[in-house]
Amino acid sequence: MISVDVPIPAADGGPLPADVFLPARLPAPVVVVRTPYGTPPLWPEAAVLAEAGAAVVLQDLRGRYRSPGEFVPGADESRDGRAALDWIAARDWSDGTALLYGTAYEAYAAWCAADHPSVRGVVSRQPWPGGPPAMDDELWWRTELGTGRHLRPGLYDLALARDPDLRGVLADPASWPVAPGPWPPTPSTWKAQARRALTRVRGAHVPSLHLGSWYCGSATTTLRQAALARDATVVMGGWASPLTHRLSPECAIEVPDGDDPRDLALSFLAALAAKQDPRKAVGDRLLTLGAGRWDDTSPLPPPAPALDPAPLRPATARSTLRHDPADPYPSLPHSADLSVIGGRDDVVRLAAHPPVRWYGAARLRCRVTADAPVELVATVVHERPGGARVRLCDGTAPISAGTQDATVRLAPVAVDLPEGHVLHVELTAGRHPRHRAPGRALTLTVELDPGTALLVPRPRKESP
Repeated sequence: MISVDVPIPAADGGPLPADVFLPARLPAPVVVVRTPYGTPPLWPEAAVLAEAGAAVVLQDLRGRYRSPGEFVPGADESRDGRAALDWIAARDWSDGTALLYGTAYEAYAAWCAADHPSVRGVVSRQPWPGGPPAMDDELWWRTELGTGRHLRPGLYDLALARDPDLRGVLADPASWPVAPGPWPPTPSTWKAQARRALTRVRGAHVPSLHLGSWYCGSATTTLRQAALARDATVVMGGWASPLTHRLSPECAIEVPDGDDPRDLALSFLAALAAKQDPRKAVGDRLLTLGAGRWDDTSPLPPPAPALDPAPLRPATARSTLRHDPADPYPSLPHSADLSVIGGRDDVVRLAAHPPVRWYGAARLRCRVTADAPVELVATVVHERPGGARVRLCDGTAPISAGTQDATVRLAPVAVDLPEGHVLHVELTAGRHPRHRAPGRALTLTVELDPGTALLVPRPRKESP
């Protein structure tokens, strides 16, 4: 049985519509997805879960699609989520237990309501917020997903074509096609929401599945939440998702075969609904980039891993780059082949040849002299034998005017490069539009020891 436009009272009493899928046998446990992205894309998954014996409730969040009010990211999900779960638990078709599920902002909404007494499990895929946001990813999310009542697919790229270096929106946010809110992003725009989600994760005493992708800015958040959860199953893959980054026909990402994250989520939820062990349905596993290998091991890195140097080969041990605000060092989406950028003199590039292997968050140490404040960006790039170069991860460190020691903490990743592949570390003054570039010309000098500059977590075990 399927019912659409079912009114569910929100915290203030107003109705937030939902679609309800009921299985043949009732009462049943209820899978709940509260979404800002519209419910129709979730109908196929809801039908599969109903066939497996679970009821499903798909609800539009406050201010999105059919629901009245204003959508303010991060504002209403705790109280509205609890109100929805109160209503669901009181239905005669509910057995009084709820399973929460969601991708990106949906995962945040799920965690906000995870302290409700009816909750018996959570599935979180590539959760929002993803920590300190890359500027292009954050503006894309706000443009196409996070403002107004409906999604606006394709609007970011259309607007970017008219303002390719984002100078317009940086100078005047009102010039952008949608109101992006506080811009550019600062810690005040995401830290409160991140703390709220982490508090709910830490307090949850239920099984949880954490699905993450190394190619997504939320990889750090996925692992941090999984490390805090009491009963976590974790799968880190290389999935490309339209909710995490934009893809093009010329996509340079190679995603190896493996379980689809939706299949993993549905298997986990179906096992919970049947009162079975969900770990047996999914199991921890880890994709190692470069080698393209899946390991049946927990992707959670140790909290304080031992670090070993990974020798680099710079052109010189001392390098100077000059930033030109009229031509800042460019960034491209995750899917892009960075080799098209070509040679430039406003980058310090280092290389490491196999064996290159680590798992977790690496660090880069250097001494920097700058004649003005700047954000130093370190980008790790994987070059395949054919010449295609794809970003693996990056990190930033604020630099003040003068000379100082700097440590860039890179986003976590699992890397094992085979022979014939090369790892590059690129140091730039910003990386526009992903990381904001200085608005004035400046000179940046980087000194490092190529033998000890890059510190990588020691592998936990040898490759099979």
